Amino acid sequence: MHTRQNVTPGSTGHSANPLSPSHSQFPNDGYAADVKSLTGAFSYQPGLDGIRALAVGAVIVYHLGAGWLPGGFLGVDLFFVLSGFLITTLLVTRASPDGRVDLVDFAVRRVRRLLPAALVMVAVVAAVAAFTLPSYRLGALRLDGVWTVLQAANWRFVVSGQSYVDQFAPPSPLRHAWSLAVEEQFYLAWPLVLALALRLRVRRTWLLALTGGLALMSAGWMRHLYAAPDPSRSYYGTDTRAHALLVGAVLALLLLGPGRELWVRWLGRLAVPAVAGLLAAVVLVSDDWHGYYRGVGFAVALVAAAVIGAVAVAPDGPVGRVLAAGPLPSVGRLSYALYLWHWPVHCWLDEATPLLDRPVAAVVAKIVLTVVLALASYYLVEHPLRARRRDAGSRGARAGARGLLFAPAAVIATLGVVGVATVHATPSLVDDPATPGTRPRVLAAAPSPQAVRLATAGDSVAKSLAPGLRRFANTRGWGYVDSAVSSCSVAALLMVESDGSPYPAGRRCPDVVPAMQRALVGRYDPTLILVHSRWETHRVRRADGTVVEPGTAAHLVHVRRQLRIALQRLTAGRAHVVLIEPIPLADSLCRRLGHTAATCRAQTSDPRAERYNVLRRATAAEFPGRATVIAVTDLLCPGGECTDEVGERRPRPDGLHFSPEGAAWAAPQILRRAGVLG
Repeated sequence: MHTRQNVTPGSTGHSANPLSPSHSQFPNDGYAADVKSLTGAFSYQPGLDGIRALAVGAVIVYHLGAGWLPGGFLGVDLFFVLSGFLITTLLVTRASPDGRVDLVDFAVRRVRRLLPAALVMVAVVAAVAAFTLPSYRLGALRLDGVWTVLQAANWRFVVSGQSYVDQFAPPSPLRHAWSLAVEEQFYLAWPLVLALALRLRVRRTWLLALTGGLALMSAGWMRHLYAAPDPSRSYYGTDTRAHALLVGAVLALLLLGPGRELWVRWLGRLAVPAVAGLLAAVVLVSDDWHGYYRGVGFAVALVAAAVIGAVAVAPDGPVGRVLAAGPLPSVGRLSYALYLWHWPVHCWLDEATPLLDRPVAAVVAKIVLTVVLALASYYLVEHPLRARRRDAGSRGARAGARGLLFAPAAVIATLGVVGVATVHATPSLVDDPATPGTRPRVLAAAPSPQAVRLATAGDSVAKSLAPGLRRFANTRGWGYVDSAVSSCSVAALLMVESDGSPYPAGRRCPDVVPAMQRALVGRYDPTLILVHSRWETHRVRRADGTVVEPGTAAHLVHVRRQLRIALQRLTAGRAHVVLIEPIPLADSLCRRLGHTAATCRAQTSDPRAERYNVLRRATAAEFPGRATVIAVTDLLCPGGECTDEVGERRPRPDGLHFSPEGAAWAAPQILRRAGVLG
């Protein structure tokens, strides 16, 4: 999420001062004297490293699943503000008297500081994946790796979205790279804007207005896109997250210009309340609260700026002294490496199922391995390159620029590692088009009008049965058409979040599902339609705009009405519809989604699930001879235990969807229970 910015060698413990230039980049507004006054104030600040330590600590604790720190993800916002502040300070104070900014030197420093450690992390993640991940997950990891290396991982996650299938698959070990990409893209755009403003001698007040206006526009854009709604776009977008970086830039411009004394006084007064506000936000703000996207995130950035500013201008103040105390500065200097490695370690050890039963052991193992890898990264990669950078600086800028020539080779080498590591990738469990349309897919052509015409409808579990059903249809001389729509109920329900906004992956369901079902019946005239649909127990919005909660009488009435309409569509031809009672989650997936062991063990006897199965049976009874309900839970949860392995096979490797081998095993048994086979 963050990329720690040591914009001065001083942040490694040496005395250096990025604000030492005594000239002004904003003529005729009293700027030069204020820059001079900061000559000593912004030398190495251990308190800023202390802020980094708290931020990365919050993120790590958040990812460890600590319920008492739901807002730990706000550590990312804190890093963004700090980066915007430090980078703006660096660019302004290192500009020449005529306003020129050495953008090449800036780029060299950023690349040498950030890229090598990140490339090593990507290469190691890919190598580990080659030996630990199933082949169906390697294709997605390959794309994650490529986009991460190209510093665009955030847009990869915007484009791919957070689909229903993604939620049940283990998260990508490179997902944390989205924030690295946001900062790198900011480093491409903001220096150009700032360098142009300095070169044109734009007055500081105008530059402040521009920067503040851009920050407000970014926060407003986040609010708009979330309300659209599209949470992944709001969360990952560079344009929607730039407000935190720009707030940091505003802070730098305020402290580098006239009136600095006023801001110093206010920061001194706000220091302690700002720290208290930041701590309150980390404890109270959750990542699924709509308020974060609708202004609270921007408010958090402002509070973070107050804390950073207080430490920067008063390192000997109460907040500065606390943040510079003990091991905090040392942890802060290690924060980039800690961030790079904590999330891959988290994903790797979550795959180690024995640790899932020992949460304390899992937490300890994650922290220890993260620290070990971070120390190795820091002392074997970051620190040596930083020393070489200082040596190159003493020999001149050309030496540093020549060192930059190695970057393309390093990028190509890392992409090569990613390619080799994922060479055995196979299609994902659910072969779903990126933009689902309304046309079913013919997977086996019916050889004659009299042949059985098999079809599937419903959600992604039904879709994952396709490889097994297609194989079976081909051996029997049947036709087979898939019309299932991932993330959607067969009843075309509009699922919504707690705030009433449509569930992002399923907002298309009310339009796509009916069209798909009509096309299935009208064009392909199936004789048997297998349906698996688990979305009926989700919160939904009715046509009148009312949100109804699952389990309530209103919810049951609405679901039954919509399911009846769906069965009317599916039985409009000659098809017999077989509704498969939703299959419970496998045990490891159930626990990975945050449920207790007791809840996971009780899935097969869940009263609410049974209530909706009764609803399915009652609705099917309204279509005598045309619709039936079958159960297959005993196949996958023998003895009532939904273990990952059934016999000696693992039919659902992600805990919900069938692998091709699992589908081949399950398909004949499902068809037998559906009455198609003797």
